[in-house]
Amino acid sequence: MISAQGVYNTKTTQLLNKNRDTLKTTSLEKNYIKTHFDAIVVDTHNDFIWQVHNKGADLGVDNGFTHSDIPKFKKGGVDVQVFAVWIPMKEVKRSLSFTKKQINRLYAYQDKYFKDFEVAKTYEDIIRITNEGKLCGLIGVEGGTAIENSVDNVNLLWEEGVRYIGLTWNNSNLIAISAKDETEKGKRGGLTAFGVEVIKRMDEVGMLIDVSHLGEASFWDVMKTTRNPVIASHSNVYSINPHFRNLTDEQIKAIAKTGGVIHVNFYDEFLDKNAKLNRTQNAYQMFSEELNELNEKYGDDLILYNKKRDAFLKEKNLTSGTTIEILLDHIDYIKNLVGIDHIGIGSDFDGGITPPVELYDATTYPILTKRLFERGYKEDEVKKILGGNFLRLFKKVCG
Repeated sequence: MISAQGVYNTKTTQLLNKNRDTLKTTSLEKNYIKTHFDAIVVDTHNDFIWQVHNKGADLGVDNGFTHSDIPKFKKGGVDVQVFAVWIPMKEVKRSLSFTKKQINRLYAYQDKYFKDFEVAKTYEDIIRITNEGKLCGLIGVEGGTAIENSVDNVNLLWEEGVRYIGLTWNNSNLIAISAKDETEKGKRGGLTAFGVEVIKRMDEVGMLIDVSHLGEASFWDVMKTTRNPVIASHSNVYSINPHFRNLTDEQIKAIAKTGGVIHVNFYDEFLDKNAKLNRTQNAYQMFSEELNELNEKYGDDLILYNKKRDAFLKEKNLTSGTTIEILLDHIDYIKNLVGIDHIGIGSDFDGGITPPVELYDATTYPILTKRLFERGYKEDEVKKILGGNFLRLFKKVCG
């Protein structure tokens, strides 16, 4: 069996062999491009499936109004995407049926775009699918209302392919109190008795527990109850930005102690306390004509395209709005607090977010890789952040 930390994608070898001349460049450029397209890049939280339901997006085409789709994932070097099924408040009373309907949409794309996309249920599936050069989909659920009032629905969702459940969204439920309700409405309480049973069943079947959106009292009850590592699929650092959706130092330490991973969120309001005040257009909105020209000219050569785009954006010296630098500050903080083994990426793309100026859509992940190198991260550390840490955790809990 191939170890996740040692995997080099077949597609990358082909890209690098095809583009040997392109790589006659600086050491940094060689390292970040090769590392990015060698790594199994994993994003643990994306709401694209909601855009299908709400706006008619199509996973297999380059939608003009989404952060992501298969063409954008390919350009960004994304190998594994966890598609989160979000349950809006108007659907809460029929959460399970709504969730199943959304999951079926994803499987329909697997049938429609079988050469480019496949849903995984096991670690070995992930390795096989990514080595075949396809986008690998995983399924998460954002909101424990999907379990409704029966713990047996954990098993049902597991059979449907769900591999993590966020116990709450902004709304509290039969399982626990949400961070939003705890902070803004003063609701008190942690895991309910039913919630404890849900945690035990998730542990039993091998489903990851996602503590993003969870109230702090509920969080600590989870830590006392679960026997498995946990994830925060899309959360940031409270000490940098004291938003109720972010994690305190003690919470980050507790997740790390379980062997878990905190996946940083790209939403500017979670990254930067001054985000609303300083918000500006993103790089694509400012320079769409030029970036489209680069795409048309170099888009078939991912290595050269990324070099040219990076040079263009560097020349523009983007400093206004929430930039990638503050996202890197959150990553640095987690590394310094608990170590490199507990950091991942959970962008929250297509979830109604405003991301950092440079990270305007899913084609831009290589920019993050380059900036990690520029901040002094080593190749093995970068690969852990890009996906290695999550894959290690997934293999341990989900099998």
